[in-house]
Amino acid sequence: MMALLVLAFVVQTWLVYADSAGRQTPPLSELAERGQRIWLDHNCQSCHQIYGFGGFLGPDLTNAIRSLTDARLDLILTDGAGLMPAFALGDDDRSALKQFLVELDRTGVGQVRYREPPKTSELLDHLVELVTERGAPLTDAQAAGLVVVRREKCIACHLPNHACPTRAPDLSTAVSRLGAEKLAAVLIEGVPGTVMPRFDMPAAERAAVIEFLAWMESHPGKVASAFKSTQAEGGSPWAIPWFEYE
Repeated sequence: MMALLVLAFVVQTWLVYADSAGRQTPPLSELAERGQRIWLDHNCQSCHQIYGFGGFLGPDLTNAIRSLTDARLDLILTDGAGLMPAFALGDDDRSALKQFLVELDRTGVGQVRYREPPKTSELLDHLVELVTERGAPLTDAQAAGLVVVRREKCIACHLPNHACPTRAPDLSTAVSRLGAEKLAAVLIEGVPGTVMPRFDMPAAERAAVIEFLAWMESHPGKVASAFKSTQAEGGSPWAIPWFEYE
């Protein structure tokens, strides 16, 4: 048994060090190297993982930049969010850390996908398509709101079935929970102390987003069933086992 364990260790070690993937990855740019230094200096790996290695208090950040808008990333790196402390990083440091995440994302996929999940924009588009096919068409104002929600990647954090790993509120109940006036204020100022950034949305865009969210809320059964169908057909980006990597 001991000999088999030693043999397994030797074989695994050889496979790891014989893998050419790391040697084929382009070196980090100067700006990204500075961002990596900021990552190390602030001990980010104690809470976050890269390729599954690191702490588990926060999410794996290997491919996190794909679902983060600049506004949301700036807010997180300045004011913190949830258990993440406020680092108050300046513009230059935030730009460097963002570049590190951009170049890190290009190196590969941090978690195994049995099938490639849809992009968040595709997930939202498919959901809306299914709901409209089931007898709930969008008005022009609601369609304009969908454009804004899609552009700001809202569904990357907000899901209509409480499936979000960051525990962001359900978008399909936002209007009744907050009311139109408070919801409009959130779309301008964000929510201090959370990852919800300020958007400074013009009045027309705020009104359109609220119209779209009200549309989602007025068809709860259709939205829930469409979301379930979308997950089943495209694979869920949020249903990936944390212990499997690629």
